[in-house]
Amino acid sequence: MGIFFKRKKQDEIELYKILFETYNKKVYRVAYYILKNEEDAKDIVQDTFIQAFNKIDTLKDKNKFESWICAIASNLSKAQYNKRKKELLVEDDSKIIPFLCDDKDLDLPENILENKELNSYILEQINSLDSHYKQALILYYYLEQSYEEISKSLDISIGTVKSRLYRAKNLIKDNLKIYKDSKKSAV
Repeated sequence: MGIFFKRKKQDEIELYKILFETYNKKVYRVAYYILKNEEDAKDIVQDTFIQAFNKIDTLKDKNKFESWICAIASNLSKAQYNKRKKELLVEDDSKIIPFLCDDKDLDLPENILENKELNSYILEQINSLDSHYKQALILYYYLEQSYEEISKSLDISIGTVKSRLYRAKNLIKDNLKIYKDSKKSAV
């Protein structure tokens, strides 16, 4: 009986290998088209196949595997793109913290210098916050902890975590609005 299950597992692995070899380039193209970044696209390829293999039993029509896996890649790529679009440098260039930002044209080359100034300003604003606001922001955005995890690490209630995050974001947004208005009036 053990040989049967071992053989079935080997067949499954062989099937996954064939599917990966057949579709990985197409999945990569989908991801790269959306992300315009080679490393991110490669990560999405891996995530796509992992998700597809974990949920392959939910695919009703096996003939639609290609469109199904491309849809997974597209959705994961869009999520990654939106996340990347809202990133903000923290402390140094190798660390990032997601942040709410309204600018739609962040990736345009002519805005790079302005974006560095903006990121620097936002970092200054984060660093100038009271420590309890700053801690909540860093834990939530930088370390990607849940409200519950922050609550436990700071020994405060979940409601307090939410209110600190809300207040911190509003303080930064208000200062950011003033900063942007001053930049516009300087031009």
